[in-house]
Amino acid sequence: MPNETPKTEEKQVSERFNLGDVSVLTQLFEVVLYDVVRRSQMVARSELKREEAVAMDKQSAAFLSAVLAGKNEQFIAKPYWTGDPLAGYLKLYMKERFESVGIKPDELKDTRDILQAASFEFVCDVYALMKKFAKLENPEGFQKEGKRLCLMWAERMLGRKESDPVQI
Repeated sequence: MPNETPKTEEKQVSERFNLGDVSVLTQLFEVVLYDVVRRSQMVARSELKREEAVAMDKQSAAFLSAVLAGKNEQFIAKPYWTGDPLAGYLKLYMKERFESVGIKPDELKDTRDILQAASFEFVCDVYALMKKFAKLENPEGFQKEGKRLCLMWAERMLGRKESDPVQI
């Protein structure tokens, strides 16, 4: 019948998220953060080998970089920003960070390389934050700081001033 509403499943499949929305980006980073945490816990319980976790972390970074490049149909690109403009911004903005971890300029020759490097640096920040709070034995603090970290990266991906930068 023409007056029937679409099934809930169809509605969920067609839902798209706007990459110009800081809350959407924050949630995207939170998903990756919790995947990294979950894998780390699995390694600690010997349910997953460290090498497998690293490979999965790289896959998470690749997923994140594909979204930021505008290559995932679930996400609506921010006009004149998603993809190449963002990569150009990050190449400049994160230049010192990339250099400090040994990423050479010739390794950042295209949009994909830059977005993957930045996405993997987010994963590294998650590990650094986990290490910091493991020493403090403060899981509640990790949750709060993890949310701040995700917001900071979301703001970075929009070229905004980071409202509450996390020091790791």
